[in-house]
Amino acid sequence: MKVVTKMSASEAKEFFLKPESYFNFDLPKYFDFKPILTLSDSLIKNKEFYNAIAKSKKEGPKTKENVDYVLIHNKDGKYAWRPFELIHPILYVKLVNDICENENWNFIKRRIKELHSNPKIICCSMPGESNKKKSDKKETILKWWGEYEQKSISSSMEYLIMANTDISNCYPSIYTHTISWALHTENIAKTIKNDLSYIGNLIDIDIEQMKYGQTNGIPQGSVLMDFIAEIVLGYCDELLTIELNKLHISDYQILRYRDDYRIFSNNSLELDKILKCLSEVLIKLNFKLNQSKTYNTKEIVIKSVKDDKISRFINQGNFEQLTLQKELFLIDNFSKEFPNSGSLIVLLNNVFKNKIEELKRRPNSYEQVISILIDIMYNNPRTYPICVAILSNIFKFLSKKNKEKYINLILEKFKSLPNTIYLEIWLQRITISIDRNKKYTSGSICEKIYNSNVRIWNSDWLKDNIKKKFNENLIINEDEINSISPYLSRDEVDAFAINYDM
Repeated sequence: MKVVTKMSASEAKEFFLKPESYFNFDLPKYFDFKPILTLSDSLIKNKEFYNAIAKSKKEGPKTKENVDYVLIHNKDGKYAWRPFELIHPILYVKLVNDICENENWNFIKRRIKELHSNPKIICCSMPGESNKKKSDKKETILKWWGEYEQKSISSSMEYLIMANTDISNCYPSIYTHTISWALHTENIAKTIKNDLSYIGNLIDIDIEQMKYGQTNGIPQGSVLMDFIAEIVLGYCDELLTIELNKLHISDYQILRYRDDYRIFSNNSLELDKILKCLSEVLIKLNFKLNQSKTYNTKEIVIKSVKDDKISRFINQGNFEQLTLQKELFLIDNFSKEFPNSGSLIVLLNNVFKNKIEELKRRPNSYEQVISILIDIMYNNPRTYPICVAILSNIFKFLSKKNKEKYINLILEKFKSLPNTIYLEIWLQRITISIDRNKKYTSGSICEKIYNSNVRIWNSDWLKDNIKKKFNENLIINEDEINSISPYLSRDEVDAFAINYDM
């Protein structure tokens, strides 16, 4: 993988403008953001228009609500949720252009190198582009496994104790002014406030434009925002280094994957001091540690691997020898102990690969199989894409009437849950080839499929001549819809089907 900080300005721009960088959450493949991003890039090349976005006070995007499209994703099948944002493409492209302007980009790269100058604090999560046939997302998962999990295991040879912790509610807690602090240092940033010749201030203003003028929180759901978060979190690393040097603490190693930390030491008292310093540094930047996930352990090897993965190692061989119904039943039971876990997705992918892909006839007890899949989905929103893929291949052997019956039963059952738009997006993937006009009403992104007049983004702040050219319908790939199979293939949903050594 080529990390973004090794790219030239033009390479970085091309990388950030890739559809999978613009929105890195799984959507059906007929949603294609490349044309709208390309159009947006051409629309903002007019210098007068470009500057008007950044400097507008009374009529710009920051004065309008719903400029970005927020996709509320249920996290636990209950009341926890997370907002993923489709940033208004024009504002997204403008921010990319600002960051990737040659002088700005070279400055950012130099500053990030400074932020990562302490070899004892290793950032394992800088975004990058796959240089193989794998998708960027799969390469990112492998990067986490190789640089974070595997490095944690090997650290047990050098250290006796490990602390595990993360930042609570990281992206919504980022104070946008701290982006400028991170790039220019806090003291300088406060003296150059509002000077848009400084890239830190320009990024700050660009994000405020997306968020109705708010200065708390950055949008989630894009590689670009992951990169901006890394700038702020890298600043935390720099400040932590300063504090640890003051205390003359040198026998430690810290691995950070975005907002997750693993801290290694040979002295429990020093480890507690490091955690205290980290907490104090984070508080200065509007963050706080997640107390419920903070713990110390001497079992470094075992605790370097997630509990759900260990359980999967133990049970997976037994799963694969069973019938489809029995295997899904055990996976459903596994999901009660490890809800919404990555291992759950791996197990379901294995079901697809080993029992669904070569399915030649309707499964025995197919109604029970469907019921178990629905139960897994109901309590584990992360499984929607892969469960819908499995369902679609079972529906292959059912009549149109029965397919509609089960889709409607799912929709009815899930009415009791809040924020189910993500489920509807994937159910629509099944029904789109049967009845494109089937109504899904949880969100405008589904409605866009059968009503081209529905708006995803609020573009009322655009000048009339630009607004007329900004064609939202470009996000729907009609050729893909016309040729799409009603039965999902594994590669549509298979980000976790990766061969690990472990």
